[in-house]
Amino acid sequence: MPTRLACALAFTLAGLAASPAFADWDKAKLDSGIKTIEQSTKGRLGVGLIDLKDRKGWSSRGAELFPLQSVFKLPLAIGVLQAVEAGKLKLDQKITVTRNDLSLYHSPLAKAFRGERNEYPLRELLARSTRESDNTAADLLLRLIGGPQALTALLKDGGVSGISVDRYERVFQPEILGLPGYGWDQAIDTAKFYKAIQAIPAAERKKRLAATLTDKRDAATPEASIAFLEGLAKGTWLRDPANAALLDKIMLEAKTGPSRIKAGLPAGARFAHKTGLGPSADGLNHATNDIGIVTLPDGRRFAIAVYLAGAQVGEKEREAAHAAVARLAVESLR
Repeated sequence: MPTRLACALAFTLAGLAASPAFADWDKAKLDSGIKTIEQSTKGRLGVGLIDLKDRKGWSSRGAELFPLQSVFKLPLAIGVLQAVEAGKLKLDQKITVTRNDLSLYHSPLAKAFRGERNEYPLRELLARSTRESDNTAADLLLRLIGGPQALTALLKDGGVSGISVDRYERVFQPEILGLPGYGWDQAIDTAKFYKAIQAIPAAERKKRLAATLTDKRDAATPEASIAFLEGLAKGTWLRDPANAALLDKIMLEAKTGPSRIKAGLPAGARFAHKTGLGPSADGLNHATNDIGIVTLPDGRRFAIAVYLAGAQVGEKEREAAHAAVARLAVESLR
């Protein structure tokens, strides 16, 4: 028998595909505006919107897959908190982290690491992964709940089949540049890793990144993302107080992406969100993403997912495109 969550989210996806779903959005304004914004990025822009009161939605490239990058850390938080609710994990339990566990790229935890092993409460790793987008914390949490395939199965069981988490950060990040990933028995020599990247000619790095832009692994569609977010907003993934803590504290206090969607929202709006950012090579950016739940000053709420893949402009222009999408969404919500 399908779960209540699966039924609710399946109904959401069906509603997005139906023509009356555009009733509460100015479709013509959105169609025209998004096309202009996409052209300014010289990349591929995917957007999903859904009004959380009337359940009316709109999307552009809504069924296309886009690289997730760190957006996966939001469903990861759901997986961890579901394990806590089930009694499999405890927020105050200590997690031992060894030097071999330290991951790549953005990881304040790794930078502050001292000695060969440290202990962290699970709640701290959760906050670091979701709020700070710490890659070491995310890899550890993903391993704790059974790995990437277990997280993808959790999403599918909840009725969301358009989001796939397939690799740890320590595997995914090297592989998108054509380098071998790291196993859990390996300590990562970051200096050696960065040297290996620099040894690849820029044009070749660009070619390798471009080849991953249509990879079905570690990817999501905008429509699946807003269905996932609707479930989060309605409390169908988690019960309170865990759901409220994730939405109203951890996601709301996210430190990443202040110049993306958040910058395009009106003063007084609240935005609980998770970002994702991929590397660039020879002018090509892998991914610049942001998804979350907007609460406008007048109380209206909507979920938004913005994925930008293969953009050939700088970070400032990519983030400005996100802000422009947010402004357009608010102006088009009737």
